[in-house]
Amino acid sequence: MKTAAICAALNTAVAYEHAASLQYKQHGLMVQGLWRRMLTEFFAAESRKALAHAQHFGQKIVALGGVPTVDVGATVQQSLEVTEMLEQDLALERLALEAYLAAWRLTEGEDAAAVALRTMLETHIAAEQQDVDELELYLEMVQTAA
Repeated sequence: MKTAAICAALNTAVAYEHAASLQYKQHGLMVQGLWRRMLTEFFAAESRKALAHAQHFGQKIVALGGVPTVDVGATVQQSLEVTEMLEQDLALERLALEAYLAAWRLTEGEDAAAVALRTMLETHIAAEQQDVDELELYLEMVQTAA
């Protein structure tokens, strides 16, 4: 297995998860107006989920013999506009999704350990795609209501 390359790819994803955790937390604090009641808990839950993802894949990096990053993989964006918040979160989710896909590609045609990691990544990629889909729906809902 290409362990060093896989750890590097997973660390990229972990760094994006760190950024997402902070950005969602900030958006949950800052959201105002009509959408506050609905989106405050959504943003808080997404922040917790991103942190859990970082921890989960950080543990996998350690199991592979690597060191999980403490870096934040992107600039944490802030806004007071709900549409802009959702666009910022969507962009970050897409970056994380691409990072997981890059790690998944590295597991292709490898040994049993890589197959297990590949399966783990496929499950997670499906969840990340669901997050992207959900953000796109929220964004459409907010834009339609405006």
